[in-house]
Amino acid sequence: MIRINLLAPEKPEAGKKKASAVGSAPGAVQAYLILGLFAGGAALASAGLWWWKSSSIKELDVKIAAAKKRQNELQAIKIQVEEFQRRKRILDAKVKLIEQLKAQQSGPVHMLDEISKGLPDFVWLTSLDQAANRITLGGESNGLTAVADFISNLQKGGWFPRVDLVSSREANNVITFQLTADFQPQASPAPVAAPASAPGAASPAPPAKP
Repeated sequence: MIRINLLAPEKPEAGKKKASAVGSAPGAVQAYLILGLFAGGAALASAGLWWWKSSSIKELDVKIAAAKKRQNELQAIKIQVEEFQRRKRILDAKVKLIEQLKAQQSGPVHMLDEISKGLPDFVWLTSLDQAANRITLGGESNGLTAVADFISNLQKGGWFPRVDLVSSREANNVITFQLTADFQPQASPAPVAAPASAPGAASPAPPAKP
């Protein structure tokens, strides 16, 4: 006998799928939440890193600006120092030139002074030529003795260590002569020795006691 079931058959699979779908929904939400938290943390970390980098860049910019300002100040100071050193070199050169001129002036002054002091009576100079430290003197006198005294006086002063008589001639009782002398500007005048007592001269008697 054939039996036919006209009732709709049960569908257990659909219920199972629905139940599984309802059961899997909370897991997906958690995944989205975790993904969102991760993305937010990454965004916050990126923002913090950007802020730190921006702060570092601003700090470096401030330091660079301060360094440039200091460099400009040092450059201005360097220019002032170089200008001061240039003026100092010019001043030192002027001082050195003045000292050289004074030294050169003192030589002729001493030379003329020594010649003037060495002139004895009845001796007149008619010419004076100088080439470096070599002096040529021309003059007239009433006798050779006065010329010899003139040579001796020049040598005693110490400024003319060597004096030579080049020529001399007599005409009408007048001696015309020419001398050459070596002048030493740095030489110190030789001390004049005290005249020695004659041999056998009696020494001064001591003062009498009262």
